[in-house]
Amino acid sequence: MSEGLLFKKAGKEDLPRISEFRKGFFQAHEAGRSCEPEYYEWKCCRNPFQEGEIWLAEEGNRVVGMKTMTPKPMKILGTMVNAAETGDTFAHPDCQRRGIFTGLFQAAKEGGLDPHLSFIYGLPSKISLQGYERKLDYAQIPVKLRSMVKPVRSKQILKRKLRFSFVAAIVSPLLDIASRAMFRMGTRGMARSTVDVRLEQGFPDDIDALWEEASVNYDVILVRSKKYLEWRYIANPDAYTILIARSKSGATAGYMVTKIHASNDLMCGYICDFLTLESDPNVFRKLLAAAVESFYQKGCAVVLAYVVKGSFYYRTLLRAGFLPWARHPIICYRNELGKLVLKGGHEWHFTMADSDGI
Repeated sequence: MSEGLLFKKAGKEDLPRISEFRKGFFQAHEAGRSCEPEYYEWKCCRNPFQEGEIWLAEEGNRVVGMKTMTPKPMKILGTMVNAAETGDTFAHPDCQRRGIFTGLFQAAKEGGLDPHLSFIYGLPSKISLQGYERKLDYAQIPVKLRSMVKPVRSKQILKRKLRFSFVAAIVSPLLDIASRAMFRMGTRGMARSTVDVRLEQGFPDDIDALWEEASVNYDVILVRSKKYLEWRYIANPDAYTILIARSKSGATAGYMVTKIHASNDLMCGYICDFLTLESDPNVFRKLLAAAVESFYQKGCAVVLAYVVKGSFYYRTLLRAGFLPWARHPIICYRNELGKLVLKGGHEWHFTMADSDGI
């Protein structure tokens, strides 16, 4: 029942209320990215491709539900399309089973961007996945997205898991030595590479050439143009680290974007995004080595990445001691293009930051 509920598209004046509502679901240390009003202004109001949307469910003057739609350019089956990610779908715990979830999507479908988009995707939680599949016209895409984790400083992890802290103090140095040895073995061969990896403040102009060349290997990939990357990581109110790999001639050979987040007393290093040419596998290995070393120096306990199972990146991470951790379903709306994607058999490139969760 949606009686007494009002569904509307939010304006900039609603951003402080949206922020407070969103924070009610996570403590500040639990969210992988900002929940401040500035974040939602960046995400929706300052999107250079198309203004995004935030839809609200209100009861009186109280926000009881929300969802966002973030337009993003994608290349799907050889064609550039207007796409968007649906996310931030939350309903207040006191208002369950009142049709908030379906009401928000119906309102967006009738008065929002939905009819003008070629492809809509999302990475739902386990709780919301059932709602997407049972109540909305969304379905899981047959692509195997996995999170992969690598312990860097195991003492922090073991202290959480073991009853006696002195055991963690004894065991962790041995585990760390083994982990670093496996990483060196998995990234060996880099000495033969002539690429140079450096920390930079932005993305070079020839990043578009890298994107154009790399994208031909994928059927489904988010457009990683300079325009997109600068909006996603530099204009973003959150802080990211940008690693650029350059060939001996100075041409851009690849990039990697990372982020550090503290959850309680556990420091996590996130490999948010990356793109290289598979013709020179050492480029990704050198970027990975630089990122992991930086995480180690900054005291991170674990490193986490999202990658498509079976891909070149997946195999490289596996050899470098990353462990498959969890499966992450990707869903899409069953419109004309969505149904083609749902047939499967497509080559995907998908990273953690292709979702708004980081």
